[in-house]
Amino acid sequence: MSNDRRRFQREFFRALADRPLDLMNPDHAALYEPLHELDDDPVVRLHDTIDFSAEESVQIVAGFRGTGKTTEFSRLEKMLWESDYFVVRVDLDEYLDLHSPVHITEFLLVLSGAINERMSDEKLLGKGNAPSFWERVTGLLGSEVRLSDLETSVGPFGMRLGLKVESSVRERVRGALQGQLPRLVHEVRTHHETLLKALRERWQDDARLVVIVDSLEHIRGQGSQTEVFRAIQDLFFGHARDLQLPGTHMVLSVPASLALQADNLAAQFSNGAVQAWSSCRVRHRDGTPDTDTIERLTHLVERRGDWRKLLSPDQMQELVLASGGYLRDLLNMMVEAIHLYGQNVPEAERLERLVATQSRAYSPLYADHIRVLKAVAEHRSLRAVELEDQELVVRFLDSHLVLCYLDDDFWYDVHPLVRDRVLSPDA
Repeated sequence: MSNDRRRFQREFFRALADRPLDLMNPDHAALYEPLHELDDDPVVRLHDTIDFSAEESVQIVAGFRGTGKTTEFSRLEKMLWESDYFVVRVDLDEYLDLHSPVHITEFLLVLSGAINERMSDEKLLGKGNAPSFWERVTGLLGSEVRLSDLETSVGPFGMRLGLKVESSVRERVRGALQGQLPRLVHEVRTHHETLLKALRERWQDDARLVVIVDSLEHIRGQGSQTEVFRAIQDLFFGHARDLQLPGTHMVLSVPASLALQADNLAAQFSNGAVQAWSSCRVRHRDGTPDTDTIERLTHLVERRGDWRKLLSPDQMQELVLASGGYLRDLLNMMVEAIHLYGQNVPEAERLERLVATQSRAYSPLYADHIRVLKAVAEHRSLRAVELEDQELVVRFLDSHLVLCYLDDDFWYDVHPLVRDRVLSPDA
């Protein structure tokens, strides 16, 4: 194999790495391709809602994994800094065990502790200038939950790591805080007001803070999703007002399944709004290709490498259609195309190989799965799905077997990689 070919494969492969882009980084920004028209840009809407609101707001993003949401949050952060806001971004993957139900007490502890930690950035309060949240809540936790017992490290890192990796620590914290939620909420809000005061003393009297909370949609239960799903519902429907921070605009990502209750969810918050970020619509509801979206996704790939060395234009369009607008699948199929490059695979078989390889990620499908998926595929909606199958729908949305799209309203379809299989008479 020639050195030029190997170099091309290596560089293209690395550029396709499945990672969020940090648009504050010029190298990452060069790979970014906008996927939304200005009139339908969810990031512009988030920014405008913050800018149009008075002192505080809460916006919920019901996001689907692998659809570029974290990259778009990076773009929102960049826009906000450029609009003279101060921004804290919290990635909950770093703080919570997202394979277990999340309770209000540890969520508030983790959120406030994470904000406190991020405030050490020089663009905010600077290192050593933020009063310790963990010291503030030590009295609430009592003698049974001492920071020094939670980990060999000291201070907030002990509590942070303990809450993430040790179920026994989470249970001890819940026990210590049982019946003390109102006091915990008071301490969280009072401490946050202290941070805001310090921020304004350091920078400007009218400094405005935005907190962006990412990755809660990554939550996965062990086995049944029911317990985890109910915990998320309790967090946002039972304790919505407890989550709001004074004098602060908040943007929180949540599992896509909460989009099914968007109107009720928005009503839980003062000045609240919900956005459901759908997959890229590569076909219209009548099944015809959406050429504008196909072109955008093709440009997204082209920013990473010369796909024409791997596929013909017709094959590229078919690959985009096969992805269903789910970016992760599109990039994975392009990675497979790089592996096939130079191998003795007839051009006519190449596309079939790429699609078949990615389709295996959605197997096996059982009879109950096919029954529910068939109802979605036939109607391109959820209206024919029985109530008792709701948990399956939540799981399908989470795994992208069912994809959500947006025209004038939301509609749903089965992923193209399995749609024909589901609708087959032999299914």
